[in-house]
Amino acid sequence: MLIRLKNGAAWLGWLLFGSAWQRRRARQECARALAGLFGDFPISEDHKLWRTDREFLADYHRLSPRNPYSQDRKYTLRELARFTRRVPGVMAECGCYEGASAYFLARERPRTPLHLFDSFAGLSEAGEHDRRPDEAHFEWRSGVLSASEDTVRGVLREFPLVTIHKGWIPERFAEVAGERFSLVHIDVDLYQPTLDSLRFFYPRMSPGGVIVLDDYGFTSCPGATRAVEEFMAGKPEHVLHLPTGQGVVIVSDRAAGTAAG
Repeated sequence: MLIRLKNGAAWLGWLLFGSAWQRRRARQECARALAGLFGDFPISEDHKLWRTDREFLADYHRLSPRNPYSQDRKYTLRELARFTRRVPGVMAECGCYEGASAYFLARERPRTPLHLFDSFAGLSEAGEHDRRPDEAHFEWRSGVLSASEDTVRGVLREFPLVTIHKGWIPERFAEVAGERFSLVHIDVDLYQPTLDSLRFFYPRMSPGGVIVLDDYGFTSCPGATRAVEEFMAGKPEHVLHLPTGQGVVIVSDRAAGTAAG
């Protein structure tokens, strides 16, 4: 307790009288302490280079002004688009909401066709795998996270190689059955559409291609987690569980082009 009091006094001194670096560190420690008062809300290290990418942050705030929570996921997705730049194949996204993720994919690889699949009617009905017995976690309701197709088209108007396939997953997947994919982003929150997306896209990935699973590491999406773990069981790849909550599969030569699991 004495050490904590001494540290608190030091942070206060830094906040009031310190150098620019000390004031920033004191602000972070104050935020960390406040977050700790309310439960498990960890604050990570400061001084990360990606937080100095003003262009990215400006685009993010413009595209998602009401969502301060997924900056790290969007940045990670953008970097994976860069990572797969030399992998042959088109890109796809399952669940595009208001188009922010699609924007970063298309902007990073404007000469690569990007296929978007979304109902624009929100989520489908949750199934038994999407519910948790723990009352501290909410349940998904059908229709939430709906967005306007016109909004998405407006966000992506400068990218002519983006094609929108409106409909429930997986009913329009057949339209791209002959393609190979370098990057697929799956962000559909629920068990069945996550499983349907993996079944379709995994065997159509180019070697070295990447599947990004936006919901894999969230307790609020138990169905998505279960679908990934069931589908990837016995596959040669490991699902990288990122601290952002995303899962990433880098598809091996052995897996690419195999029959659906």
